[in-house]
Amino acid sequence: MLVEVCSTSIQSIKNAALAGADRIELCTALELGGLTPSKGLLERAQELNLLDIHCLVRPRGGHFMYTDEEINVIEGDIAYLKELGCKGVVLGALTEDYNIHFKLLERWKQLAGTMYLTFHRAFDVVKYPTEALQQLIDLGFDCVLTAGQSEKAIDGFKNLCEWQHQFGDQILIIPGSGVNATNCLKFKTAGFKALHLSGAAPLPNLTPPNSIHSEISFLGQPIFESNQANIHEVVNQVKD
Repeated sequence: MLVEVCSTSIQSIKNAALAGADRIELCTALELGGLTPSKGLLERAQELNLLDIHCLVRPRGGHFMYTDEEINVIEGDIAYLKELGCKGVVLGALTEDYNIHFKLLERWKQLAGTMYLTFHRAFDVVKYPTEALQQLIDLGFDCVLTAGQSEKAIDGFKNLCEWQHQFGDQILIIPGSGVNATNCLKFKTAGFKALHLSGAAPLPNLTPPNSIHSEISFLGQPIFESNQANIHEVVNQVKD
């Protein structure tokens, strides 16, 4: 079973590799659902050459209907990732009535060339998911990352199983969100071929020496890192 780890730092990538993961979805700002990582992080991740890097392309948080300016940013990022030699790209776009934006995705597929294509969790808010899956197959997407139109994949398990049964031999369906060592075997037993998780744990917090700084809220935000032990526990259970 393929294990994909969502990582936001170089150390997280190293931890995932040591834990036996298969590939990385590289992003930043997990608290916003993930955004496009920086050029520097991407280049260093590629230089490590530890695991295949699949990069999230999402210029901002919020909904998945993009302006012309945002589309230009996304297409510039796709072109850069292709030039950099990224293995895959993770993206998505919807129309204002919450359908797959077929024409836009068709163009992005052409821009991506031979890069592996994953449609991200914008899928969890599409109006007609079975139609959307068929459209993604027709477009030539390789993979869909989804929690079964729920917040957590375990809560969307019924939908995920239905889609796996109907479309699993045509596109890789990866359950993601809330996947961990307590529930990963349920997905394996149901016949899924891949899982997506961060395995993240908070790092020890540092208190600023100046008491005035305690009033600056962002300084106290926790830093999360993909944890080797958390990932290894999942890998041990789902790898044959």
